[in-house]
Amino acid sequence: MPSLVAFNRQWNIGSDDFVFPEITEALVRISWVAFGVSVFVFHFPLACSTHNLTLHFLALLVINVITILLAIFTAVISARGTIMNSQPRRLLPRLLYIRLPIFIIEVALTILATVHAFRSTNGGEGCDFATIARVTIVLEWFLIATAIVGLFIVFHLTESDVEDGTTIAQKSWSRRMRIFKIGQDHSMRAALDDLAVLISSFFVDSDLVPSDVVAGLLLAYHSPNNQYPPVKEKEHENRPSWMNLKDAEYFLHHATCVYGWPTYILYNCGLKSIYRLFRKLQCCGRMRCAQGQSMVVEDNCCYCNTAAVILANEKRNIDLQFMSFRNRLYEVPFAVIADHDRKSIVITIRGSCSLIDLVTDLSLEDELMTVDVDQDATLSQDENIDRRGDVRVHRGMLRSARYVFDTLNKNKILNDLFISNPNYQLVVCGHSLGAGVGSLLTMLLKQEYPRVICYAFAPPGCVISEYGQDEMEKYVMSVVSGDDIVSRMSFQSLHRLRERVFQELMGCQRAKHEILIRGVYQLFFKYPWQDESLSGVPRLPDSPTADLESALLTRRSSYGSAEAANDPANDPSSRNPEHNKRLQLYVPGCTVYLSTVDRATNETWIDPKCLSDVKLSVSVLSDHLPAAVQKFLGSAPESSEEIVVVTSQPV
Repeated sequence: MPSLVAFNRQWNIGSDDFVFPEITEALVRISWVAFGVSVFVFHFPLACSTHNLTLHFLALLVINVITILLAIFTAVISARGTIMNSQPRRLLPRLLYIRLPIFIIEVALTILATVHAFRSTNGGEGCDFATIARVTIVLEWFLIATAIVGLFIVFHLTESDVEDGTTIAQKSWSRRMRIFKIGQDHSMRAALDDLAVLISSFFVDSDLVPSDVVAGLLLAYHSPNNQYPPVKEKEHENRPSWMNLKDAEYFLHHATCVYGWPTYILYNCGLKSIYRLFRKLQCCGRMRCAQGQSMVVEDNCCYCNTAAVILANEKRNIDLQFMSFRNRLYEVPFAVIADHDRKSIVITIRGSCSLIDLVTDLSLEDELMTVDVDQDATLSQDENIDRRGDVRVHRGMLRSARYVFDTLNKNKILNDLFISNPNYQLVVCGHSLGAGVGSLLTMLLKQEYPRVICYAFAPPGCVISEYGQDEMEKYVMSVVSGDDIVSRMSFQSLHRLRERVFQELMGCQRAKHEILIRGVYQLFFKYPWQDESLSGVPRLPDSPTADLESALLTRRSSYGSAEAANDPANDPSSRNPEHNKRLQLYVPGCTVYLSTVDRATNETWIDPKCLSDVKLSVSVLSDHLPAAVQKFLGSAPESSEEIVVVTSQPV
């Protein structure tokens, strides 16, 4: 940071991002030169008749030696200064100007050497130089192709003199989205355009490149000033008995099975499981789908997903009534199952498992991506949901819930099931995106089925606004485990994280390559990589481990976080006046938070407002997976008479 400006263009790379690529390139080219020299030493090309090829090969060796020296020099220059201070790296664009003609000459010589190498014979008996040279030239083409691919990755079409940061960000992200628009319909293209506008809002007025974001996240992760909202208990009067971890663990199995064959293979690794799945497949199953007792929509030709669901539930007494694997924008896969063991009719909704699901997940901006509940024909008739005030919900999830609701009514699935199973309980469950969709589907279903309940596992943190929680808490139980990032993700929390990253970068006095090396090292190793020359904190016997770990990256006096946190100019609301006007959405329903303290799982019923900030840790993604939720639920005590109030600590 700032972005590299060269050839009158602003690139998607910083002037301090050349350290690792140039060192890698130098090492690879050194290996190539060593191989080329060995060809000369052991195959005596001067004694062969392929003199033109020999000259071109020698020229390539010289060009590579020059490029190695320039690469090392570029890495040294790129390592100077700090992230925000690019003045010591001002010579870097000139090095790139020098390297461009050398690279063009290298490409031209490689073309000539390729022509001569593949036209020439070996040059006489006992002369294998041409054959070995062909291998070397192929390796040279690999180097050139790698350089060209890297050029396209960091290339930016925006001219350096464009001043409107909003326009730059929107155009840049719109171009990045073009590849995902190929073959998509108009609604998907429009959703991607909205998503580009949303993502660009995080990069307005900040000249950040991807490596800056990574370095900033590492700085924020190791910061000694991390403060997260405390996880406080919320008392729920007359909480229904079905809201317990034992039942939640049982229905988590249904929420996981609907992911299909990839999840089945992941959870049942081994040749035996693959063989059993293979035996269940139906080749060209679409031709015989009408003969089955259940309706299956848009599974693949061999019914792989259906077979996986059947195998995963073979120890349970269930009937598959309906399965839809149709995956379009706002049309999520789901299944309807009659669970005779629990006397329940289960609607299980799949979570994010495709680009289309990701588009639905990332629709976070309240102005564009949420709607008032009164805009829905069913919810507008609910007098209880918006009793306290206007209620807004995630637009993409509501549309997905409406799709499931309409599909159920169109095919009369629930009506048929309740005719044959009149006393069964209607249960909705889902994981991740499926949890958010399922909670809103529950609100749609409760008009006709007032006894419906919902188990939402690892739901997104942007499902429903505050005034809708009172009614949602009667029907929905949300399970959040550990440091799950998805349950803490909202438009506001991501903007606050952006501000934290920006503040850490502004106060950092370290080079980017040093932050990346030490930061990544600290993620995987428990004990700090201590260096007195880099740490401004004396190592005291009673100092906390977190302080020692944070000292790896920066001095506290120069870290900038404490000062930046107290600076009113750096407050997100002052930098962006519209920030406070956006409506905050939360995790739906009664929320139980599962955490591990001293290797024991604690169960805490919390206020969803406790999940308003992203908590950085090494498990922000792994805690979201169904396996992690299953582990938390499986290790939790069966009954908790005393609920422990846990306070979040800096990671």
